[in-house]
Amino acid sequence: MRPQRESLKKLWVVLGMAVAFMSMDICFTYSQEVKTQEAARPVVAHENARKPLATKIIPPSADMYAVDPKPLSNVECGQCHTKIYINLKTDGGRHKFQCQECHRVLHAYSPVKKNWQELMPRCNDCHILPHGEKFPDCSSCHGDPHAATKITETEILTNSCVICHGKQFDELQKFPSAHTKLSCRDCHTTHGFLPNCNACHKSHYEGEDFATCATECHPVHMPLEINYKKDANARICWACHGKIHAVWQKSPSNHAHVNCADCHSKHGYIPACSECHAMPHSKQLLERFPNCLTCHLDPHDPPVKQHKL
Repeated sequence: MRPQRESLKKLWVVLGMAVAFMSMDICFTYSQEVKTQEAARPVVAHENARKPLATKIIPPSADMYAVDPKPLSNVECGQCHTKIYINLKTDGGRHKFQCQECHRVLHAYSPVKKNWQELMPRCNDCHILPHGEKFPDCSSCHGDPHAATKITETEILTNSCVICHGKQFDELQKFPSAHTKLSCRDCHTTHGFLPNCNACHKSHYEGEDFATCATECHPVHMPLEINYKKDANARICWACHGKIHAVWQKSPSNHAHVNCADCHSKHGYIPACSECHAMPHSKQLLERFPNCLTCHLDPHDPPVKQHKL
């Protein structure tokens, strides 16, 4: 029995080695076939593969530097200096001209030389104390020369309105009103800001355009000096003269069709009847009754003839 077992064991060992050699041969054959297929496949360049750059050298010509370059336009300067260009466009005021009129030398700043101040134009190159000796430092109000109309609110500016706005200051003092008691900044919260009247005042009538208060009736710095145009709408008068308006509006006379400003050309002015009515009656009657209102009682609702039907 023992020799038989030994023989079976040797047989299994031989069979195992045969199977192993067969597996190795199969793997080697497959690997060779794969390599052969890869070699036969056409080579395709990857889309992200780096391609060699084609460098073309242009030979110099005689006229290469024959023409001088044109100066940059403001739009071309604005391609790099966009914020400055926009500031000039929106708030530049009288500074909206060619960049080179101020900046005579361009792109010459050197961090080593620190020549910034030498290159930058100075205000007194063009302006010689335009606001007097009390404002020698332009940058204290005009912080950005490219936005010259945008004034910085500083203490020196707030306390010196009268220097530039003397006319308005004189009107406030000469014609006292509630506006005289206010400081300039109560209404003009920023330099150049013109408030609408409805910021403080109620409307005189429904639908009133507050933007025209100053031109229609109340000059801003002397509001009690009522002033209106010849064609001012009668609605303006209603706010203060409501009772007279109610009588005038219901009158059957021709006066109800005449605008207030046609007779009252200035506020408070009372015209004479003869300015419109020349000798409406006989000479004898007028001599007897020189005052028209003796008979016609109320100029806003004078008696009229009643026509019989």
